[in-house]
This record gives sequence, C-alpha cells and structure tokens, in this order.
Amino acid sequence: MLCCFTEALFKPLLTALWYQRGMWSSRVLVGVQILGVLVALATLAFYPPATGKMLLIPLTPGAAARVAPLALLGGAALIATGPLRGSLVVAGERRRLSAVLAASAVLILAAPPAVCGAGAQAQA
Repeated sequence: MLCCFTEALFKPLLTALWYQRGMWSSRVLVGVQILGVLVALATLAFYPPATGKMLLIPLTPGAAARVAPLALLGGAALIATGPLRGSLVVAGERRRLSAVLAASAVLILAAPPAVCGAGAQAQA
C-alpha cells in the first residue's frame, strides 16, 4: 500500500521534473529518495499500536465535540489532553477505536512520548 501511495504522490512531481534528454537530474532523484524515506519513517513512527496509548486528533470542530464520548464508547481510557487543540491521548485497542471512529473525522495516531509523553505520564 505504501508503494502505491508513494507512486501516486511522486509520479506527477517526477513527470514535471523530467530532464531535457529524458534523463533525471541526480539532485532531483536524491531529493525524491530522501523525501520518500522521510514519509516512510513518519508513517512507521505514527502508526497506531494494536493496543496501548494513541493520540486522537479531531479534523473538524464537530468531531472535536464528539471525540471523548466516542473514545469511551470504543472502550478506551482517557489519559490526557493531546498537544493539539481538541486532541486526546487514550489507551485502548486500535480495532475497537477504529470501528467506533470510522464515520467521524478523527485521526488515530501513535502517542509517542516525545510528542505527548510529559502530560500523559503526569496524568496517568
């Protein structure tokens, strides 16, 4: 899936940067490769765990009002407020939370200690 996503993301960029004689500039290729590695690392770093602490980020104002009740409905325990406005750090199962939050505009990410560890550990 990541390969298809990467191809869909970079194909227009690569087509626009096509070199005159049909060859790629080495700087462009290195830049695209570095960007691809950074996207892959960010995806791995913030992919939510099967169970454990997760960060729920509402994407709309309406979702911000519903995120806490929906998280509780999904069997999650509220741990702390997140670093973004309306976001929450919860502990629970990704499968159950995904099922409850599927119809709402809430993004589920891993809650790395570097991003939300200080407040989450103090309130746990």
